[in-house]
Amino acid sequence: MKLPRGITGFFDEKAALQMIDLKKFRSLCYDVSLHEDIVLISIKEAVYPTNYICAKFSVNDQPIQILLNAYYPLLAAAVITEHEHIVFCELPKTFESFIAHYQSISLEELQEKLREEHLEQLSEVERQQITFWAPQNVGEIIFNTWD
Repeated sequence: MKLPRGITGFFDEKAALQMIDLKKFRSLCYDVSLHEDIVLISIKEAVYPTNYICAKFSVNDQPIQILLNAYYPLLAAAVITEHEHIVFCELPKTFESFIAHYQSISLEELQEKLREEHLEQLSEVERQQITFWAPQNVGEIIFNTWD
């Protein structure tokens, strides 16, 4: 997966990106929460330094978060620990309605170790941030809280 310019939330003059439509994401979250085993707990907007929108759910009393990159329609499922560490997981079947609107990134892709080919399209400022923050995998670049 080649990461597109601006995916990190850091921009240069060549990548003036618009944020993803939050209303659409909210609506999908509310639709999913109509399922009897799913409770929508909260939706957190992408506010600096976070570069993703996060919907927190409880599924059969188990926590799960749906993450959406704030600038690209890339979606992932995760469990975020109390220390804000993201543990990615496969998107549960009950959340597959999101796939019609966003690209779901597989667990395998999210956990992929960084290679130069992933970074080819990124700007110099993004590469500097990656060097500084030293993410361990692709998922930590797409969904980050770098400042």
